[in-house]
Amino acid sequence: MSKRIVNTGSVFQERREFVIPTLTESKARHGVSRAFRDRGGRLNLFWRVVLGWLAFVAGLSLAVVIATVAGSYEIPTLGLQILLAVVTTSVSVPLIYLLRRYVDQRPWSGLGLSSPPSGFRYFLLGIGFLALVTAAALLIGSAAGWLRIVAFHLPVATMLVILINALIAFFYEAFPEEITFRGYVYRNLNTRFPRWLALILQVVFFVLAPIAVTGFMVAIGIGTWDLITVEYIVNLIVFGTVLQLCRIVSNNLWMSIGFHLAWLEMVRYVVVPSSYAFIEIEYLSVWGNYMVTIGSVIIGIILLIVWSLRGKNRIDWNRIEPDLPPDSKPETEVAALPSHSG
Repeated sequence: MSKRIVNTGSVFQERREFVIPTLTESKARHGVSRAFRDRGGRLNLFWRVVLGWLAFVAGLSLAVVIATVAGSYEIPTLGLQILLAVVTTSVSVPLIYLLRRYVDQRPWSGLGLSSPPSGFRYFLLGIGFLALVTAAALLIGSAAGWLRIVAFHLPVATMLVILINALIAFFYEAFPEEITFRGYVYRNLNTRFPRWLALILQVVFFVLAPIAVTGFMVAIGIGTWDLITVEYIVNLIVFGTVLQLCRIVSNNLWMSIGFHLAWLEMVRYVVVPSSYAFIEIEYLSVWGNYMVTIGSVIIGIILLIVWSLRGKNRIDWNRIEPDLPPDSKPETEVAALPSHSG
């Protein structure tokens, strides 16, 4: 009997010694898990944002590589532009959709992209807002003596070019960039950070994207750093800011897309020093060019900030917007709906 007791104690001791390292290993595994997953079991915010950023960088990088290779076969410029647009959107947008559904585990509608019929008015609002700030930039530039409006034209050939280029620019730049940065990246950031800080961090990721793509192109021997200039970085900062403000103020991503697309066409075909432009201008100073391209965007930033701080629907810039699962309780969902006031 005593032997049995001793044996039992021995077995108990062996089991105890066996359990202790198992608990330690479990804590270690738990620590590693917490570095990648949140309490709800989803991938942590940092990794979700990085994966969203990489989705766009991968799509754009692949598009540039394919277009560069295709260019060696003497494919026309229009064909290369179409190729860039198709590859960028067909890679980055589906990746963002998969991340939103399976990694975020949240509905696509949470990004602020409504259906095209309901979002069309916001799309037009973005275009109209760009027209307003461009007119203001032209008036200020003319009054300051930086530029001169030469003539107004209605060239049919330019209208046709704009229709073609707008379609390409939509799928190459406006749509995938807004879905990624002002949609996915910002939405995730705003679940942890207040609106103002989420906006700033979104701009940082937006600026880093072309730098990363250029770095990749340089690394594989098909690119240079010539395009990454101080002027280009400043342009990205103000552009990313006004586009995010469009999304926040309107609560709809289509306004950002409309503004983005209209700005691209404006600086390329609408307001340029050419007889083929709708508004032919002459730059009397380098500041005239800056006033049209960057100044118009800065005017937009000022107007949107002022608008966000007025009236009963003023935006609470300190608000952190929860991103709750679709099966949340109704009363919780109501409390989590996007709100402009605190």
